[in-house]
Amino acid sequence: MTFNVDNSALMQVKIDYVSYMTQIFKVMAYDEIITSILYALMVEGGKYLTQEDLEFLTGFSRSSISEALSKVTLITQDFPIIHTRKPGDKKKYYYCPISFEEYVKRSFLVTADVSKQSIEFLPKLITRLDTISPQTPSIFNVKRIFMYLYAAISYYELIMKKSNEFLGEMFDDPDYEPNFSTLIDNTQIYLPKRGTIPSNDTLVQIKREFITRMISMSTELLGGNEELIAVFLALMLENDPVTQDELIKLTGSSRSNVSRALSMMVDLKILDTIKKPQDRKKYYKSKTSFEDYGLGKLKRVQGYYAQIQMIMQKKFLPDLEKINPLSEADKEEKKRLIDFFQDNIRFFNIFINFSNAMHSTVQKELLIFVDKNLS
Repeated sequence: MTFNVDNSALMQVKIDYVSYMTQIFKVMAYDEIITSILYALMVEGGKYLTQEDLEFLTGFSRSSISEALSKVTLITQDFPIIHTRKPGDKKKYYYCPISFEEYVKRSFLVTADVSKQSIEFLPKLITRLDTISPQTPSIFNVKRIFMYLYAAISYYELIMKKSNEFLGEMFDDPDYEPNFSTLIDNTQIYLPKRGTIPSNDTLVQIKREFITRMISMSTELLGGNEELIAVFLALMLENDPVTQDELIKLTGSSRSNVSRALSMMVDLKILDTIKKPQDRKKYYKSKTSFEDYGLGKLKRVQGYYAQIQMIMQKKFLPDLEKINPLSEADKEEKKRLIDFFQDNIRFFNIFINFSNAMHSTVQKELLIFVDKNLS
């Protein structure tokens, strides 16, 4: 192997770190083997590692590592890994050509990026809502949700396009506070009227199309369960409590799938079950507003980053402090790892601050946009 494993305690800290980061990013829908390889390279400080080294640090099999390496060595990858050889050595060695700072920055941008989500269908749906007569409170509610989502994704996309500039300032200056208001104030969001209106259009048809389009964008929300997501979205589109039969009609799902989804949502405590006087039917209402739904991913990512900071402070740094170096090389390696974990804490704190600033600004601007366009 290409690294010194004489001090097993230091090596165990590295293995624990790679395992932990793999687990937490897997929850964020990252490929666990690729993530494990990348963090193995990062924790080793950019050294050249063989496939055998990567197997040792990650715990994955040779075939799994080999397959993952064939993907991440492609030049099109967001997180590229380069392979090379050493003079007189036929082995392949792998290294990450970007710094740890750059890697975690890219990781955040990929996780938070909304620009890959196609929302061009929303203006068309809003136009269709405007043609339905009479304009009822139910239509008004759905239109508000569509406008909110369209503006939210547009604002977040706008900020993310400039995020490298903001993050660069934050990495350079710990006291720098990003100001997104000026960026948003200088940008107009329009609701263009596009396409033809289907004949005999109905609110139910529009809701169904919205749910179908959103499912492909929302599989992370509840573990990739399409029926669960469909019911979740259908409930949020409703002003009033609805029955299981109404949800079946709206989602197009089977009775058994809707029933199973409702049971799961009750267990998750994101749903109220309501009984009406002299009515044997059960009615359901979401506890989650569409505003909360739209921010769900951002809040989850912030929670994961806060947990990373906590684990660095409560586990990895204390574990390192307890280790007695066996040599001068061990002493240097221990210091390097302490600096590395402190960088973890600092970097992920920057992303939390960035997310909080972005969220506060976008929420304020969304209220202005929606009120203006609904008036």
